[in-house]
Amino acid sequence: MRELPSLRGLALRASAFMNRAPLPFDLGAWASMVPPANCEDNQMFTAGNGKLMCMVDPARLKVLVALHEQGTLHAAASTLHISPSAASQQLATLTREAGVPLAEADGRKLRLTDAGRVLVDHAYAMLALLERAMGEIQATVNGELGRITVGSFPSTISSLLIPAALMLRDSRPRLQVDIREVTAPDCLDQLAGGDLDVVVEVEAEGAPCGDDARHTRVELGTDDFDLALPIAHPSAGEPAIALSLLRGEEWVSTIEGDACDRLLHLACASAGFRPRVRHRVGDWTAILALVEAGMGIAFIPRAARLPIPGGVVTVAPTGHDIRRHIYAAVRRGAEVRPAIAAYLAALKAVASPARGYEPRRAADSDS
Repeated sequence: MRELPSLRGLALRASAFMNRAPLPFDLGAWASMVPPANCEDNQMFTAGNGKLMCMVDPARLKVLVALHEQGTLHAAASTLHISPSAASQQLATLTREAGVPLAEADGRKLRLTDAGRVLVDHAYAMLALLERAMGEIQATVNGELGRITVGSFPSTISSLLIPAALMLRDSRPRLQVDIREVTAPDCLDQLAGGDLDVVVEVEAEGAPCGDDARHTRVELGTDDFDLALPIAHPSAGEPAIALSLLRGEEWVSTIEGDACDRLLHLACASAGFRPRVRHRVGDWTAILALVEAGMGIAFIPRAARLPIPGGVVTVAPTGHDIRRHIYAAVRRGAEVRPAIAAYLAALKAVASPARGYEPRRAADSDS
């Protein structure tokens, strides 16, 4: 009885068969192809000429992609949590495998050559296929959903991430969800680097785009902002107020550059002025305490359902066209992994219909 080929042998023969000139499919011919004895685990051979060529390692492709996105090997290595020397070695090996230069010096940075740009386009597709393949393998394991790490900013952690995790407790008891607070500038880099599996973010203008080569985005909905005013403010009794009337006010905002701070500046810009931000705090309770103390007014996300202090009222702002577009992002191809797919489904269920709260009016404070 003929001995069955090993899995490694099958993989090598599959690679060799795919590199042959087109021929009618012949399973017997394919199965009879034997890799040379000196063919190592990270190599494959081409049946046409018998030469050995190294099989591209996904880790090397990740270095090339990170270099393309970050511009320097040091930044690429930091994103991938490897040393700069290791990243340099991976790039050098990939260059030898390709047989042509993939990057060239451009001042203090490295710029991809034409060949490097061609390869990086294919690298995105190959890495996405690998993620999908791993997801389909994991999908065959009944009941073993593993652990995922999800990240967002504080208001969305309380209004979306935690409710989604609680929703899965009964249906997916073996799914562990770890939650992290992240900042807008680096959360997508953490996602690409594997530190996070799901990120919930916001965009201020237009619907989330779907052409990002690194990520698959799932739109979760939109959210409006309310104005938080001290109860003694002249406009506290109004159901709504034109944002342009507040150009002389002092504002309390979140950390400079984060999602809510960006949206405040965009909204005020659309109303014709730049807000005078006096206080910056990364905690909504502290922001509302500053408003209650009469030290400024604030923009607060409606869907966050923040506990409003007795000395604060909320008023709907008018005269701007800014809304929060909330979306989840995962590494492209990873959306088929059971744990990630289940959490995305829970996020969509929590976010739809909109889970906003009724603004607190001055009359409510008097009761």
